[in-house]
Amino acid sequence: MRKILIIFTAVAILLSSCGGKENKGDSAKNKSGVVTVTFWHVMGGPLKKTLESIVDDFNITHPGIKVVPISVGSYNALSQKLMASIIGKKPPVIAQVYESWTSQFLDAKAIVPVSNFISDSLIGLDSSDVKDIFPIFIYDNTFEGKLVTMPFNKSVPAYYYNEDMLKKLGYDKFPSTWDSLRTLFQVATKDTNGDNYPDIWGTAYSVNMWLYECMLYQNGGRIFSKDGKKCLVGSEASIDALRYWVDLIKRYKVAYLTTGFQNQDDFLSGRVLAVSGSTVSLPFMYQTNPSFRLRICPIPQGKTKKVIISGTNIAIFNGVSDAAQKKAAWEFIKYFISPSVQAKWSYGTNYVPIRKSSFKDSLMIKKFKKFPGLYETFMQIEYGDIEPKSPSWFVGRTILNRNGLEPAMRGNIPPEKALKEAQFLINEEIKKD
Repeated sequence: MRKILIIFTAVAILLSSCGGKENKGDSAKNKSGVVTVTFWHVMGGPLKKTLESIVDDFNITHPGIKVVPISVGSYNALSQKLMASIIGKKPPVIAQVYESWTSQFLDAKAIVPVSNFISDSLIGLDSSDVKDIFPIFIYDNTFEGKLVTMPFNKSVPAYYYNEDMLKKLGYDKFPSTWDSLRTLFQVATKDTNGDNYPDIWGTAYSVNMWLYECMLYQNGGRIFSKDGKKCLVGSEASIDALRYWVDLIKRYKVAYLTTGFQNQDDFLSGRVLAVSGSTVSLPFMYQTNPSFRLRICPIPQGKTKKVIISGTNIAIFNGVSDAAQKKAAWEFIKYFISPSVQAKWSYGTNYVPIRKSSFKDSLMIKKFKKFPGLYETFMQIEYGDIEPKSPSWFVGRTILNRNGLEPAMRGNIPPEKALKEAQFLINEEIKKD
């Protein structure tokens, strides 16, 4: 934590005036006797609209509390702003946080574990509530035996495919293993005009950390050791996972590398059979009204069934927040994770509901009927896993992407060499903690 605080001291000076302005009204109660809860987030577009609708409903039904959502742009901006606000002792009351951030904030005693509120029977969750939350989300938000944060925007990986093209190739369903998926991509890739270059491809992707992680875990590998003190991405399980993606481009020539969301655009134009993405991509995919039947499905599996859950959690911050604000923040979090609100959140954003009972809500039933395969895709959470919680992963993720995955996928360095280099550099970072 010390090195992170040093890095962001300058940022704190630059942002302190902005942070101060946003927290001037953060005393326990304003003049009207209403407790104000500032909520820093990065939701934009339809996601922001859905969040603000939920906040408005909460504020109406809880007249003694006013939650004020404040968008800070990107996750990068949010991480910097949170670090600066903690140093300047002007944090928000609640904010989105990744697990590696939470580890740092706990070290700095900057956040209040939600278990502090759950233990109070007057304002906490009961046992039926806790059992209704999928176990992976409890595990994800537990640090050193305490439930510290609560799930916010959680998504699972998915494949989107052209069902019409799939049927023409003689397939009744999308493959469930990586080997069979590669075979499908080989069958799908075609040069129809005789110029010795495919005009129909099996797939296309950008440098994809998410699917690499899923395959790594499916192979029995891990990113970090259990104690978080050693990076393991140079293992055979890791190398095999990365080699799969490199081989699709270089060896089998059934895929090509893109940047941003170009792969999705090419898929929607009919140039590509299937692309990976998040469940959150669903509205974008369908609103373009492609000329083919578009379907969503779970990703293929390897030796074991695993997917990595993506997304952030909500933390309650210490600092200027007093007891009244913290209790008010917990009231909002309880409201947000209630079954009906989780259904509304998922319906409007395509994030996964964290409550089992939310799947039976009329909104979700309507959604599942509209989008065949979405229910099965969401239910990947039953074999979900998470990225490392270690503070070193804050920097390590960037190193793995920059020094490991990208050079290998672009064909500049063999997968084993790239990953060994990334492992060394991440282990050097771990030593600094």
